[in-house]
Amino acid sequence: MPRLLLLVAIVFSLWYWWSTVKRLTPEERRPFFWRTAFWGVLGASIILVATGRMHWLGAGLAALIPVGKLVLGFGLRALPILRILSRFKTSPSQFGTSSLKVEINFASKKMDGEVLKGEFTGKRLSELNPEQLKALSEEFRAADRESFVLLQAYLMRNGAGEQTNDNYQAGNFSDISNDEAHKILGLEANASKEEIIKAHKRLMQRLHPDRGGSDYLAAKINAAKDQLIS
Repeated sequence: MPRLLLLVAIVFSLWYWWSTVKRLTPEERRPFFWRTAFWGVLGASIILVATGRMHWLGAGLAALIPVGKLVLGFGLRALPILRILSRFKTSPSQFGTSSLKVEINFASKKMDGEVLKGEFTGKRLSELNPEQLKALSEEFRAADRESFVLLQAYLMRNGAGEQTNDNYQAGNFSDISNDEAHKILGLEANASKEEIIKAHKRLMQRLHPDRGGSDYLAAKINAAKDQLIS
C-alpha cells in the first residue's frame, strides 16, 4: 500500500510538472528546469539519507551542485550592475603645496594631510594638537602663503580655521601639472574627458565654499579641470 501511494504521488507530480512546463514561455523554462533539478536532487538526497543508502555528507555535496549553478548564474547577471556601480567609486582628492599635502577621502568623510617642511615635517595633521596646528599656521603665514591657505581649508573643514582674504581663481595655478590635476580630481592618468567633467562637478558640489569648502579648494579644482581638458 505505501508503495502504491508513493507511485501515485510520483505520477501526479510528473503530470503537474509537465502541465506547468507547457504553460511557460521558452525564456521561463530554463530557470524552471534548474529549479526542478535543485529540488529533485535535494529531495532524492533526503530520501536516500533517510533510508540509510547515502551518508548525509554526500547528500550535502550533491545539493551544492545546483546551488552553485544558481549562485554562478546570479553572479553573471549581477556583473554588469557591479561594473556600473564601480564607476561611481570615489578616490581621495589630493591638494599639495611645497610644504603641505592634504587628502580628502569622501568615502570616510575625512580630511587629513602631511607636513612636508618645517618643524613638524613628516607629521600628519591629525596627529597635531591645537597648539601645534596654531604654530604651524603661523609658520606658513610668514613663509608660505599657499600652504597657509590650504591649512586653513583643513582647519575650516574641522571647524577651527579662519577665512582668508586671498582671492584665488583658476588662473592663479597656470603651472599645475597633469599629474597634480589628476590627483586633485581623484582620477587615474587615463581618465576620459567625460570622467574629468563628472569628477569636477562632484567635487565642486562637495567642496564649494558654501558647503564646507573654500575658495582655494574650488579654484584648485577648476584649475585641474582646465588643465586636463584645455
